[in-house]
Amino acid sequence: MEKLKNKYALIINLILVVGFLSVSLTSYFVSLSSLRKEIRENQLPLTSDNIYSEIQRDFLQPVYTSSLMAMDTFLRDWVISGEKDETKIVKYLREIKMKYNTFTSFFVSDRSYKYYHTDGILKKVSRNSSRDEWYFRVQNMKNDYEINVDPDMANNDTMTIFVNYKVYGYNG
Repeated sequence: MEKLKNKYALIINLILVVGFLSVSLTSYFVSLSSLRKEIRENQLPLTSDNIYSEIQRDFLQPVYTSSLMAMDTFLRDWVISGEKDETKIVKYLREIKMKYNTFTSFFVSDRSYKYYHTDGILKKVSRNSSRDEWYFRVQNMKNDYEINVDPDMANNDTMTIFVNYKVYGYNG
């Protein structure tokens, strides 16, 4: 009789352990599946939207600043009048850099191919230079501007995000 009691106790304990184990494992896998689904359907899209919004916000100011420069009557008049007195454009570029807190500010003239920078004329762009390919690509593109990452020659080839915006004369 004692052996029979021990046998039943062992069987009941085994059933309880298997039951608790199966309930725990089932609960674990259901929770894991639910958590993965929540992350995939709600958290990841929200995170990617937040990242996209942050990137868009970070680029909004530089694009806006470049757009203002491209439409600036001083800049257009200065080029049309023959790019006289280079100190004026250098001062203008410095002011843009300081006012809008940009890393760099520049202008390349389609008439003289001079690359004006906050420190003066950096160089003349040339079709023969691989470092100037960006300028001729932008010159021929349909869009008014592009955003690209290139080494900044004026700042020891530091990788810089540039907003290259076309400047049109009054007649287009």
